[in-house]
Amino acid sequence: MQISVRVLAATTACLLTGGVPLVAMAATAPMAKRVVVANVEPQAKHGARNVGELAGNAPMHVAIGLKLRNQAALQQLIGELYNPSSKQYGHYLTPQQFRQEFAPSASEVEAVSTYLRQYGLKVQSDSHNNLVLDVKGTAMQMEHAFSIREHQYQEGSLDFYAPSQVGTLPASIAQYVSGVVGLGEEPMTGHLTMTKRSASATGGYTPAQIQTAYDYKPLYSSWAGRGQTIAIVTSGSVNVSDVDAFDSAFGLPNPLIRQRVIDGTSTAPGDETTLDCEWSHAIAPTASLAVYEAATPDAAAFIDAFNQVASDDGAHVVTTSWGAPESQTPSSTIDAEHSIFEEMAAQGQSVFAAAGDSGSSDGLAGNHVDYPSSDPYVTACGGTTLDAASDGERLSESAWTDGGGGQSAIFGQPSWQYGPGVPVTGARQTADIALNANPATGYDFYYEGTWEIAGGTSFVAPEMAATFALIDQSRALKGKPPVGLADIGIYAMARNASYRNFAFHDVTSGNNGAYAAGVGYDHPTGWGSIDAYYFVHGLNG
Repeated sequence: MQISVRVLAATTACLLTGGVPLVAMAATAPMAKRVVVANVEPQAKHGARNVGELAGNAPMHVAIGLKLRNQAALQQLIGELYNPSSKQYGHYLTPQQFRQEFAPSASEVEAVSTYLRQYGLKVQSDSHNNLVLDVKGTAMQMEHAFSIREHQYQEGSLDFYAPSQVGTLPASIAQYVSGVVGLGEEPMTGHLTMTKRSASATGGYTPAQIQTAYDYKPLYSSWAGRGQTIAIVTSGSVNVSDVDAFDSAFGLPNPLIRQRVIDGTSTAPGDETTLDCEWSHAIAPTASLAVYEAATPDAAAFIDAFNQVASDDGAHVVTTSWGAPESQTPSSTIDAEHSIFEEMAAQGQSVFAAAGDSGSSDGLAGNHVDYPSSDPYVTACGGTTLDAASDGERLSESAWTDGGGGQSAIFGQPSWQYGPGVPVTGARQTADIALNANPATGYDFYYEGTWEIAGGTSFVAPEMAATFALIDQSRALKGKPPVGLADIGIYAMARNASYRNFAFHDVTSGNNGAYAAGVGYDHPTGWGSIDAYYFVHGLNG
């Protein structure tokens, strides 16, 4: 599946400039009696062993993405929202406006729901944008509705279920569906690399050291995130007492943390969730945190969680440290989530994702990027190895060997993605930006009553989200709208040599396997790490 990006020609006079990814989805197949809506390939093709059919009464949950209406008009509007010469600039949509103009209609939702209910499936939508339907039932009911057979598979130590053929729907119903996710188990993974446990909060980098290394401290007299909310999309809960202990050790205020469980009941505390809370809070100490916890770490639950964030529209910045290789993510999953990220762009929400912790291969043979960081509406956060003095003074920085980054095989090159060093290949390039991620130069965090030292791009995504919370606060105090799609501002500033030389630390040494760091843009680190003082001032309008 190739997603092309239409170029928006726009002349601007400020940093938040350039076009946005105007994405045209691949044309659908000619209308037929039944149409493929879930392209989960038979797992035997990938070496998994079929161990028999899944029990007919086994419970299943799928997420069905519905197609946006007026797609061309939405892409045109997004272009105007981010074009300073347009009267629409910065006048982002509310969820109500988005639903009225672009969300699937009530009749479309009802047509799909009625079809599914005739097989005994339970259908509901907890969000206001109609983009995702939650469908629950038994394996047998799913088999009948989607014309599949569910089987159990084994691959190494993994046991999972998947259909033995692609899922289909009648053409009259499939015309409204962007993808069906959950007919096979699609696990998401966190990008956290543990190194060791520590008896005290002194083994890894502390908040004060990172604040000094990346020049955050001068900002805090004016902007520390007050009035901003950072949405954290994750799996696993957070024990607030862990965050309180982290704050107490480093002299940070206790944040307001709201937790919402998606698709089930709350699970045990997770290390990914804990570090996201602690380190987004460390960078934006007075921002509030909204944790959207997927009850299970699978693609269907994460789609529902992202969709809830878009539907609520209560946070201008969104972060996730979870992902999977783009090449192993079914197009039905990508299509469903892409619509959600498109809504977020229209609503002025900035989305940040870890670029991966397995180098240029993303843990596979060949070169692969990580998803969702490869989506053009998402900022891909890469990793560096930071050498800092005991007081936090930045001494040197190189690309982290295991940091993600490369070229998407799915998404076209957005119109804003150009500048010194950016490959012009017609494909989306990652990473966009980077901060320290090497576990050998890892971070302190407190989890389940114990100090840990860890690294990974899991730390970079929440830190960059928190950075944009500072920017949005500074803009709000000037009566300006939030940044929204962050990459437009990042790349515009990087193209301006005056800003680039102050706002970015150009990382020119190291590699992530296939790709080396170099002058200007590079895959392991994007535009490099940031000097937060100049970076925030450059984007605060």
